Formats: sequence, C-alpha cells, structure tokens
Amino acid sequence: MSKITNIDPEPLQYILANLRPEDREEIEAVRGQGFDTLRIALQICQLATTCGGWIFWRGDTGEPSAVIGAYAMTPAVAGCWAFGTPSWPRVVQGVTRHARRVMVPALLKAGFHRAECRALTKREDTKLWLTSLGWRAEAVLSEFGIRHEDFTLFAWLADEQTNHPGQP
Repeated sequence: MSKITNIDPEPLQYILANLRPEDREEIEAVRGQGFDTLRIALQICQLATTCGGWIFWRGDTGEPSAVIGAYAMTPAVAGCWAFGTPSWPRVVQGVTRHARRVMVPALLKAGFHRAECRALTKREDTKLWLTSLGWRAEAVLSEFGIRHEDFTLFAWLADEQTNHPGQP
C-alpha cells in the first residue's frame, strides 16, 4: 500500500529529478531545458501553501512517485498540477481517489468556483485522466510553450462537481 504525505521540498525535488519523460517534456516546455529542481520544488511548495499539495509514495519501495496540488490564482480560481516519476502507473489510482475525495472538496469548501490547468496538447494520457475527473478542455493555447508547443487549457467549474460533498 502506498502512503500520502503533505508536500515537502525534498521528496518533490526527487520527483522533479526523476520525472516521466512526458512530464519532463511538459515542464521543460514552460520552464526551459535543464531546469533547477530545487528552485522549482521550493516554488511549488510555496504555491501549495494556499490550497495544498500531496506527495504519493510507492508502498513497495518507499519511493516518492507523484505529486498533485493547487494554488490560488485568484480568490475564486485555483491552478492545479500533477506529475510524477515512471512509477506514476503504480500510484495513479491513489492520486485519482485523493483528487476526487480530498482535493476537489477542499477547493470547493474554500470557495473556489473554478480550477484550471494547462497540458501539452499532444498529451492524450493527460486528456483522458483529466476528463475522467470531470475536467473539460476549454481552449488550445497556440504556441504557449517556449519552443512554440501548443497547450490545452482544462478546467472544472464548481457547479459541475456534483459528486463531491462540498456541493449544496
């Protein structure tokens, strides 16, 4: 069984240094090649103080394998992220369950009526995962990436999150 802990710079830096190739490509598309993992880990931890962030650890190896979290973009809109190591497939069910049972209800309870994220448009795996969580693609952000990569803006709205206890 895997474990979940609050976000912390050290395991987050490990995840950033050992990303799945597709996650590395996506982060490099907005941060540049050879990004500083410690600097980004500290920045993400700082952002997560507004809404939360969680590390998912493999139960069989004890290795930090994935992270999800959110930050306040505005008082009513949250920005979200998720990425991981090649162990992502071993923890994705727990990540999904946590997003549904903990993260989304916490965002709703905190008064966020919208959450959004951006993903490389070519990432079909991300599109499938986000739509399974109730997100929808809203727009293609042409040439959003450093090397002119297209990104897709995904979002959910509070009134669409009817399966969550934070809803009236």
